[in-house]
Amino acid sequence: MKKNKDQSSFVNIGSSSLLIVFVILCLATFAILSLSSAKSDYSLSERLAEHKGHYYEASSKAETILEEIDSTLADTAMAAPKSRLSGSFRDFSASPYAEAVMKALNGTQIEDIDISCKITDQNLTLSYLIPVEKQHMLDVELNITDYTKHETYYEIKKWQVISTDTWENDDTLNLMPVIK
Repeated sequence: MKKNKDQSSFVNIGSSSLLIVFVILCLATFAILSLSSAKSDYSLSERLAEHKGHYYEASSKAETILEEIDSTLADTAMAAPKSRLSGSFRDFSASPYAEAVMKALNGTQIEDIDISCKITDQNLTLSYLIPVEKQHMLDVELNITDYTKHETYYEIKKWQVISTDTWENDDTLNLMPVIK
């Protein structure tokens, strides 16, 4: 009988040791997974912070250019008498003020950024692109308004980050290796 008691106590010591080893392995695995997740979250937040920094630099430059455009539009509005502007023009884009704005801003550069003007749907649209990162640009479009009828010289039509990278469609599926 004595042998059975010794043998059963040995089994109890072994099972509790196995349980502790299993718990320690589980805790180590969870610690490694937590560390891996924290590292990937940190690298993602660093990339996001870098992207946001580039965006805010481009946005700041766009605001500076917008300020220059606003002062040019104000100067052009002061030079154009209101009686000439509010004549019998069918659309605003044919007015002397719109023509003066086209002449003053179309094809110019402000802070090394090209400004372009075009007439779309009887509106005068002014646009420029600011580089954000390698493959992204900040696209800004303004509708120039009739300052005699509106409170502002322009309305912001678009202020958007666009991708300049071309997308290549690859819809091939390699289901089986090619045997040559």
